[in-house]
Amino acid sequence: MRVLALVPGEMETQLSFFPAISQIKNSFANAEVSVVAPPGATAIYQLSKGVAEVVPYNFAAPNSPADWANLLGIVRDREFDVALTLTQSWSIALLLWLSGVPTRLGYGGAANDLLLTATVPHHAETGQYSDLLGLIDITGAPPALSVNVPRSDLTTVESMRQGAGLEDGYVLLYPGPTTSGTTSPTESWIAILNDFRQRQPGLPLALLQTSEASSQAAELVSAVPELKVLRPETPGQTAAIVAAANLLVGVAGYPLGLAIALGVYAVGLLSEGDGPLPSSSESDRLIALTSATGTLSDISPDQVLKKIWSEDA
Repeated sequence: MRVLALVPGEMETQLSFFPAISQIKNSFANAEVSVVAPPGATAIYQLSKGVAEVVPYNFAAPNSPADWANLLGIVRDREFDVALTLTQSWSIALLLWLSGVPTRLGYGGAANDLLLTATVPHHAETGQYSDLLGLIDITGAPPALSVNVPRSDLTTVESMRQGAGLEDGYVLLYPGPTTSGTTSPTESWIAILNDFRQRQPGLPLALLQTSEASSQAAELVSAVPELKVLRPETPGQTAAIVAAANLLVGVAGYPLGLAIALGVYAVGLLSEGDGPLPSSSESDRLIALTSATGTLSDISPDQVLKKIWSEDA
């Protein structure tokens, strides 16, 4: 059976779909899964063994007729048996109807009710696909999130860590992207770093600086000169950096999802609008702090540090 999944959203959303891919592969012999994802998020599928092909398509942008027609041609040529769409877009529903895919599934509403073969009610929570998969008789709880880190990325990061003097573990900070409301204030990160310096002076400190991360690195290094900045070039390198950490302290995003998948101890700082975190067989290794006001700046360094050091909050 050939299955196509159309998944809008950034890397953390794509990562949350990994368990659904595993369920499909485990439920049907010789199942082949392809994914359509935004161009900036396709690279995360380097960490999945279950995807046959990833097709870039910008769901959010006003695509040209040529872009839409190109995707339609790809879907027609692959002769998929099933298409799962996580969108409620008229253009995507029409595309699937014209594609000739016999089983077209998605969330109810808009054109989906008219042009898909079956729908389920849409839930506000992201990363919950059980109802949708139930339309193709896939039942049961999804497996825990897991990733496959390419050996080449492990080798590259090992050299990177050796050059930074981080061979034996470290505390890794991920301040997050620059999107408004998702980045904790620089002074909060400095307070957290200084607390680690005082309590564990021999424990190395590192900052994860991904391509979409905020531009706080210079200020943090100026305040804490021994802080090492790690700049991965691929999601696989990001995963290898996270895997080698003793602890990740970070905001919502795919690095936090990678920590869950890799069983790394993590403290997640969450704000309003952040979706549920992926399931994990190592749930005791994750502590989530959610802002009562929906703004990360309202999570104080003291709250974070009390969780890290297992003190009463």
